Parts: sequence; C-alpha cells; structure tokens
Amino acid sequence: MSLTTINHETEAELTRLRRRVAELEERLARTEASSGAFAANFEVHRVLDALAVPIFYKDAEGRYVGCNEAFAAFLGRNRNEIIGKTAYDLAPPHLAEVYHQADLSLMRQRAVQVYEAEVKSANGDSRFVQFSKAPIIDAAGHVIGLVGAIQDITRRKEAEQQTTRLMEILENTPDVIGMADAQGQVVYMNKAGRRLRGLSSDADLAGMRIADFHPAWAVKMMYDEAIPTADRYGYWSGDLAMLNARGEEIPVSQVLLAHHDADGRLAYVTGIMRDISERQKVERALREREIQEQVIEAQRAALRELSTPLLPISSDVVVMPIIGTVDSARAQQIMDTLLQGVGEHHASLAILDITGVKVMDTQVAGALLHAAHATRLLGAQVVLSGIRPEIAQTLVHIGIDMRDIVTRGTLQQAIAFALERFRQ
Repeated sequence: MSLTTINHETEAELTRLRRRVAELEERLARTEASSGAFAANFEVHRVLDALAVPIFYKDAEGRYVGCNEAFAAFLGRNRNEIIGKTAYDLAPPHLAEVYHQADLSLMRQRAVQVYEAEVKSANGDSRFVQFSKAPIIDAAGHVIGLVGAIQDITRRKEAEQQTTRLMEILENTPDVIGMADAQGQVVYMNKAGRRLRGLSSDADLAGMRIADFHPAWAVKMMYDEAIPTADRYGYWSGDLAMLNARGEEIPVSQVLLAHHDADGRLAYVTGIMRDISERQKVERALREREIQEQVIEAQRAALRELSTPLLPISSDVVVMPIIGTVDSARAQQIMDTLLQGVGEHHASLAILDITGVKVMDTQVAGALLHAAHATRLLGAQVVLSGIRPEIAQTLVHIGIDMRDIVTRGTLQQAIAFALERFRQ
C-alpha cells in the first residue's frame, strides 16, 4: 500500500470522526436544552397550579398543550384528558366551531381578546366568566400559540344586574330622588327630579348644588336641621319645597338618608321627595269644609234655639211656642229642650203653644204627646194652647189621649190658666 493511499484513508477517517463528534455535540446541546425547557416548564406549572384562576395555553393549531389545575377543575377533567384536545373535543358541540375559529383568528391577527360569556361549570351550574386571551410569540416573531385565563364574574354580573334593576326603579318612580355629597354637590337626580326642575335627561349635573333645587329657606332648613339630624340619627323627615322650571316653589314631603364612609364621616345624603301640592289642596279643602260645617252647625243650633225657644214667665211656669213644620228631628229637639228647661227652672207647669204649627199629622201629634208624658214624669203639668179647629179634628180622628193634658184655645188663655193656678 502506497503512502498516498494511506493518507487518503486517514483523511477520510478523520472527516468521519469530525462529523460524528459534531452530531454528538448537537445531540448533547439538544438534550441540555430539553432538560432546561423541562425544568422551566416544571417551574411554570408549579406557579400556575398555585393560582386559583383557570389558565390554559394552546398551540398554533388550537390544541391544548398545557393548563393549570384550576382550569382542569373548571372543566371537570384531569390534565391528561385535556392536553392534545381541541375545542371540538371539550366545548359544547354548538359552540365548538365558534370557539376554535375565534382562537385561530386571534392568532392570525395577533390581537388580545377579552370577552364575557355564560358557561356551564363542571357541576352544571350556570356561571358568568370573562375570557382573556393573547397570542404567544417566539423569539423569531412567529405566533406559536395562545394563552388564556378565565375569571368567574358571576357575583359581579349579579351585582350589576341588581344595580341595573335598582336604577330602573329609581328612574321610573314618580318621587324625586337625588343624591349629594357632603359638600352639597349634586351627584345624581332621577327623571322625576330633572323633569320638575326643567332639566333634560342627559343634562350634566357637574357644578349643580342643593341650592339649585330648593328655595333659600328650604336650603337653610336642610343645612341647619335636616342634614345634621340625618348625620346623627341616619335619617330625617319633614316638609320642604323644591323649585320647578319656572323657579316656583313646589311643596314636598322629604326623607333624607345619611351615608357614612368607613371612618364614620358623612359621605353623601340621599333625598326622597314627594310632591304634596295636591295633598295640601285636599287638606285645605277639608279644613275649609270642616270650618264651613262648624259654621253651618252653629247656625243650625242658633236656628233650633230660635225655632224652639223656652221662655220662663214666672218662677215655676215656662212657655214654648212652636212655629213652622215639625219633623222627627225637630220633635226630638222639642222634647229635649222642654225637659231640660223644666228641670233647670224647676217649673211646675209648661205651656206648649202650637198656634204657629201649620200641619198636625200623626207624627207631630205623637211627638207632642211623648213630650207631655215625659214632662209629667218630671212633676210638671202640660198645657197645650193654640189648637185650631182643623188640628182639633186631626187629634180626634187619630185618637190621641188628651186626658193628662190641659188644653186652651189661645196662648193668652193658657197663661191666664197658669196665673190662676199659681194664685190658688
């Protein structure tokens, strides 16, 4: 074998050995890199598993390549059942295509996406969640996947819904509801309050104060009495006034509620005001009606006294002239007045003069008879005077028993009878 041949073979062997060394070095580098990546991923998993927020990440084709324990628990699966799967395997069938295409679109657009959705948790509960997704970009600038996080916002959504319902109530109530801070700056006024003051529904309240909605005397009362009382006891109630669009005073019944901060300092007040214009009109009308009825009743009493006077003509004789029509109410009044007068004057004889009675029917006759009998029970004699012929016929016709009653044709004759009896 020539020296030239030996040199060629030696050179070839050295080349082969160099190639082999390069291959081994490359494999070693890959092994070290893989070990480092494994160690890094292991640390990342430990960090993510410590979080209560569900987190997942996918590759560029939309396959799950990792997640934390919170995400696995959210789906009700273990990690091995998730890794390598897509939305088609884990999402509801009618939403799988939507979810998958949305992820691919996000990665193409290199966009960050935040949205809310209602989902079913592993135990079947309906929950409101917020998805936050972002593309993962490698050192070369290529999108290699996406990472996502899920935040349960059910309580927040419920609170928002309750707030929305509360605001609907406040905005649609006919009562005026307003809020102001501790410095008197108005921070809220519902539709009823804006409408009363002539403000549009979208009017800016910045710079408006309590004094812009109330007359001066009401503002003074609020700062001197209402707000200090509410600050101390939690609320105040009373009658005040608001200003309408023309600057006119509108009487209102107001309840003022105080709200304090964590340190117990007054933060703001809420006023609930109701227009009492109509109520005051009704109250005034009722008061006027009561006064009018009192006047009418006083007039009636005066007329009754005038229509049924009781006149003492001696120490033990009284006269009651009866004029006009006698109904059941007046008949009762005649009896009451007669009995009271006989008792007060200690009369032993009472003259009932019916000269002025135009009509004598059964009711009137019965009433007079009852009055006479009641008077007899008090020990007084009754004399009935002024009986005209037609009335005498009526008394006979209806069969009135007149044996206990002395009758005389005229008042003068009745008085003469009383005086004669007194002399005897």
